[in-house]
Amino acid sequence: MNPFSYGTIVRGDFFFDRVEECERIVSTLSNGNNLVLFAPRRYGKTSLVFRVIEKLEEQGFICVYFDFSTVYSLETFVNGYIHAIEKKQSNLQKLVQAISMFVKNVRPKLSFDSLGNSEFGIELSETNVSIDTAAQALDLPEKMTQGTKHTIVIFDEFQDIIKLKQYNFENLLRSSIQQQTKVKYLFLGSKTHLLNEMFNNKNRAFYNSASHMQLGTLPQADTVIFLQRKFVDSGIKINTDTALFLIEQSGDIPYYIQLLAAEIWQFMINSQTLVTNEIVSYCTSRIVELKQDYYHELFDRQSVMQKQLLKALVVSGNNVFSAEYSKRFRLTAASTIQKAILVLLDNGIIDKTENSYFISDPFFRRYIQNYA
Repeated sequence: MNPFSYGTIVRGDFFFDRVEECERIVSTLSNGNNLVLFAPRRYGKTSLVFRVIEKLEEQGFICVYFDFSTVYSLETFVNGYIHAIEKKQSNLQKLVQAISMFVKNVRPKLSFDSLGNSEFGIELSETNVSIDTAAQALDLPEKMTQGTKHTIVIFDEFQDIIKLKQYNFENLLRSSIQQQTKVKYLFLGSKTHLLNEMFNNKNRAFYNSASHMQLGTLPQADTVIFLQRKFVDSGIKINTDTALFLIEQSGDIPYYIQLLAAEIWQFMINSQTLVTNEIVSYCTSRIVELKQDYYHELFDRQSVMQKQLLKALVVSGNNVFSAEYSKRFRLTAASTIQKAILVLLDNGIIDKTENSYFISDPFFRRYIQNYA
């Protein structure tokens, strides 16, 4: 079995490091503060959050995980949020009673299958779910939390709350959170520029509403040890310099490190025992070739300006709005560059750390470098 995992939430022995980050998140939430976690795509934030959930639940917290990417209407929010709460309830009868008491237009159902296992469901009595029903659903964790226990709600892909903009949902949620004393919140998402706007713009509802934490790349020394340990379990050796070269080829991004390492393991298993720089380069090129049709289509559907900008970002992502940058890469006015940047950010093709922009997928970057 391949010892490297990517593309899903990484758990157990596949998950490594982030010890300090995990401790800080657990400490912030358990001490009664809300937190927003900023990180570019593929940095492993969701896997980290599930490790955080394990730690918090060991301390007796109830952790409700909800993914806003599944939401496209008030009805999908209410339905999905109540089911997320239900997953964390050991006493479904108590949940049914709470919903019946506090969420007026939702009919909870508790039935039993032929084996006596309980099955929970809900019916919405409104043709169109009202904002009042959504507000009551938002208050449900607070209403259900009793005694000394506290609840942590984790909102993943939180920037997608903008889908409910027509209902002024941001303000509704912020107002609900301000009234709650037994529930704390962790916000995270994959589009950091949108999260930054939500939590740093004084005109937005969530301005100054949570502590901030930026998730960076993994410490290279720890990553090298992880790679060496994983490879050696299969009788494969990789020295420090080659491991660092693998990390460099992966853009120092956790998802792509595991992806490239998995490709190398697949190439070597049962035939070779020492990873070399040449093998790392070959497997990097192989990933690009395997995804070449996808990358070609992705690059082809960008505007001329976006293509020019992507080619420039292969070389440098610093000072992209300066006259010097425009002159160097034959780009147009800064305002046009800014529009192209926003489109590429919204589509997840590029990302930003501090004041530097970069192509999110290092293998797409390699494709542009080689073929575009």
